Amino acid sequence: MACALIIIVLIAASAFTSTVTANSEGDALYALRRSLNDPDNVLQSWDPNLVNPCTWFHITCNQDNRVTRV
Repeated sequence: MACALIIIVLIAASAFTSTVTANSEGDALYALRRSLNDPDNVLQSWDPNLVNPCTWFHITCNQDNRVTRV
């Protein structure tokens, strides 16, 4: 269920721009993080001040620094 929501958020973010950049992906993922209950702070590394979400834990990116898996 959470994975489907993540995919929807990423698709919605990409619909607003012709090219999805690391910042818009990071913004979408951070918005997702804020909507989730994370009592153990598993998503603590999801810091919107970091330009590239590929450095966040539990995020996998391709060679172009695009998020491919959460």
